[in-house]
Amino acid sequence: MSTVDAFKFKVTSKDFQAEGSVTGSVVATLFIGSTSGPITGTFKVRGPDSADSITFKILGTTTTYDSIVVGGWAYSRTNEGQWSRAPASGKTLQTFVGGVVLTDAGVEARFGRQLHRLSVANMSSLDLSSLGISAGAGMENLTVSSLAFWVEADGTPAGLSLEASVDQRILGMSSHETVTLDIAIESLSDVTITAPTI
Repeated sequence: MSTVDAFKFKVTSKDFQAEGSVTGSVVATLFIGSTSGPITGTFKVRGPDSADSITFKILGTTTTYDSIVVGGWAYSRTNEGQWSRAPASGKTLQTFVGGVVLTDAGVEARFGRQLHRLSVANMSSLDLSSLGISAGAGMENLTVSSLAFWVEADGTPAGLSLEASVDQRILGMSSHETVTLDIAIESLSDVTITAPTI
């Protein structure tokens, strides 16, 4: 079995689960010039359920977006505010991985070890909600330009990398932002996801 096929088999399993950390950076282009800042966070996935918390720090402002999908419902909030709830999209990591064409681009160093880079061949097929990521309040035009899964030779997932762009307002100014994220898988078992109290 190829690395791609082994990866798809593992991730599309109905009981697949993973959790880990998110690191990255954001570059914002404003009418006054460009600025950048760090991104940190956490993510979890267990079967069709997911949860992530992503914090952006830019221009002295810290913003945290939380998103949880559990039991057919999607919950979101900004800066620990009130949770909002809506029906989940029904798109999951498993359905995305099962339906996307992946290309094994070879072995590279990532997350402190040698891993296969499985690149998504057709970015137009990507819906970020399948990864538990959605545009936060005030965000528009969320677009992914590249996405790669990082896996062991036996198909065991180790993480993913993505580059995306989004438009939003920062301190009252229109901003076009380029985001680069590395999502490292730190555990493939004992993941729990619960719906928030609203």
